[in-house]
Amino acid sequence: MHEHELESLLKETLTHYVDAHRDRVADLEYEVIEELPTSRPNPRPRWSLIAAGVVAVAAVFVVGLWVGLNFLGAPCHDPDVLCLVYPQAKSVSLASQFTLWEPVPMNGPDRSGVWWIRLPKDIKPGRYEYGFIVDGTRWVYDPRATEFVHTFDDKINSVLYVVPKEGREQP
Repeated sequence: MHEHELESLLKETLTHYVDAHRDRVADLEYEVIEELPTSRPNPRPRWSLIAAGVVAVAAVFVVGLWVGLNFLGAPCHDPDVLCLVYPQAKSVSLASQFTLWEPVPMNGPDRSGVWWIRLPKDIKPGRYEYGFIVDGTRWVYDPRATEFVHTFDDKINSVLYVVPKEGREQP
């Protein structure tokens, strides 16, 4: 028997088999549908689980936010603290007129990449220029400053005004 004759015989046999069982296959679909339960389960328990999950996630988020703001973050809201967001830095120092341009290492980074330093308690009221030294070489001005000065060596210094407060020495 040649290959094309075998193929023809196989097609004919399969066609007869499918035709003979076509009714059974069509009835099978109806039999499966009849076996399915007619009543739907109550969807309320599912919604109550979803609601409980949403409340739990919201509670975890609120607690995490509170902890993050109160314990893990830099105190940048304090007017006596200078901050710099620089998450990729390995070290950040403050250099200023009130440090006699000597670099003073800053705290950080916190979880958000914020570096910070508290102003000295004995700083006198006045106008001070300052900047940050990132990784020991890069001079960076304070983007939160309200005033800037160009230096003779084409750098930009930030300007800080310290106002008199109770407990600080007057000039």
